[in-house]
Formats: sequence, C-alpha cells, structure tokens
Amino acid sequence: MTVWVVRGGRRAEFEETFLSEGLVGIGFGLHQSVTEFDSPDVLREHLIQEGRTGRAANQLWTFVHEIKDGDMVLLPRKRVAGTVAVGGVSGGYKYRPNSLPPHVRSVIWITTEISRADCEQDIQGYLVRRPTVIKTEASNAELRIDAVVSGRVDGVAVDDPTSWSPIHFDNDESIVDLEEEISTRFITRIRQRFFGTRLECLLGSILRASGYHAIETRQGPDGGIDVVAGQGDMGFGHPRLCVQAKSGRSAVDIADYNRLQGNIGSYGADHGLLVSLGDYTRAVRNENERSFFQIRPWGPDEPVDRLLETCDELPDDIRSDIPLRDRKILIEMEN
Repeated sequence: MTVWVVRGGRRAEFEETFLSEGLVGIGFGLHQSVTEFDSPDVLREHLIQEGRTGRAANQLWTFVHEIKDGDMVLLPRKRVAGTVAVGGVSGGYKYRPNSLPPHVRSVIWITTEISRADCEQDIQGYLVRRPTVIKTEASNAELRIDAVVSGRVDGVAVDDPTSWSPIHFDNDESIVDLEEEISTRFITRIRQRFFGTRLECLLGSILRASGYHAIETRQGPDGGIDVVAGQGDMGFGHPRLCVQAKSGRSAVDIADYNRLQGNIGSYGADHGLLVSLGDYTRAVRNENERSFFQIRPWGPDEPVDRLLETCDELPDDIRSDIPLRDRKILIEMEN
C-alpha cells in the first residue's frame, strides 16, 4: 500500500469539501478529463498551450494513473491547524466538469484530526511540502500512521527534532511550507521538554512576558486550575484569566471544558484559557462556538506563536530548553 499526501488547495479552500463529500481532488485549470491524453508529455503540451504551467501535468497524471484503490491518503489541514486527516482511497478517477476541483477520487476518511506533531519526522517532511499530490517514500509509513491513529504512540518523545534531515525529492516541484515546518519542530520540542508542571511554568512565563501578573497554582494533575493571571497593578486589574493546561497527547474532552467553565466563576476570573498539546474533541469545538467570548482553547500551535512573540523576555531555564537564533530559528543541538 502506498501513502499519498493530497493538499486541500493553496488556501485550504477544498478542505471541507474533501471531508464532507468523502473525496480528494485536483484542478490546475484543466477542463477536460485527464484520460483524454495519451501521456504526461501530451498533457503538458496542452496545458502550456492553454497558458498554464506544464509542471502540473506530472501531478495530474500521478493523481489519475498512479494512485490506486486501497492506498492511504493524508490531508494536511489548515482549518484545524496542526492536524491531519487520514483515509483510504475507495474509488477510481472521476472527472466532474461542473465542480471544483473537477478531478476527484473517492476516499473513506478514517479520522479527520490526528496531530501533525504525532507523526515522526520523516513523515512530517512530506506534510510540509507544497505539491498538491506527493507520494511518500518514508519507510513503513502506513504502519506508523496506523499506530498514531490507533493511539499506540508510547510516551511523549517521537524523533528528536535535532535529528531531522531534509528529504530529497527527484523533482523540483517540492517547496517547503516553511511556516508549517517551523511550527512542527517547535511543537515537537515543547512536547519533549515541557510536560506536567513544566508546561504550567512555560505558560505562566509567557503570560508574565505578555504583561500579566501570573502564578502557577501547583495543585497537581487533578483537573483544576494550573495558572491564574491578571493585568494591572499587582494583577488586580482586568482581564483576569484561569488557565488549565493539558500536556498529554489525548484529545481534551467536554468534561475538562465544562470544569474550566465552572472554575472561571469560582476564581472570580473573566475568561478561561484551555491549553492542550494534543487536540480537542469535536464536542469541545462545537461548545466553544457558543462560549467564544468566555473560553479560548489553545494549541498546540498557539503556545508556539506566543513563545516566539515573547522569547526575549522568558527566563533563562526556559530559553535553554528552546534555544533560538535570531528569535525564530531553533538551534540544532546534540542533546
């Protein structure tokens, strides 16, 4: 079985269509079936005559003739940042002239939200490449993705980001999505170095560097509040925050969300911040649409963004665990 990465458009404009309709697709401005062309060279010449780039011909040809029923497909998601949908190809190529994208294949989605950072570094290398369609060459990729989907990843450590090395492709169509790659490296490092009370210290430090008076409550892993913070003189001003942090990989469920919602009132806070280095269940996402102005779910991308914004003001012990050069480049280290 081959593992393919298929992207949902440059701006994720097809992502929801793919997931809701059970398909993946491709366009490139070709308004006739790919099967009408005898070879990728003929297809390339046609695209050039139509004022399109001929480089798209290889991806269109691959999508139609190389992807097979039963192959695994990965959809890197942008609407739910830092996640990947996983499915299996379940049908042959179809040309839909009145739809976007017009060239599609059916997919049965196994899951719509595994964390990108749970995938090992060689697989992540394919997820942050920009070709619309790309075949992964990572060893045993299917088995390792299955392990992530089944929750069989043990512990918090995947490959150390310092052991990452660039993946070499046979063509020049592969462009790194640098923003996604940097984010993935930081998420992996934070998961390795900041779990339990260390994550609470990181969040408290980020809030202090952002102008809050913050303290870590040190109440332990009982589902309670981990950090309280307030602005103004001595932290008595507003807004006042209650922070609940989850450093595990499992998805935070609605019970944790409701617990934080109740604690906002008992702590006299204005808002709640729910931070997860894993993910959130769909129930949490749905509920947060109704409580948008009260609770903000974070992560794992949001702590990375705030860390980069405040890194110059963070304590030395935290900066030593996430060493930066010129603020936004993670230094390659041996340890």
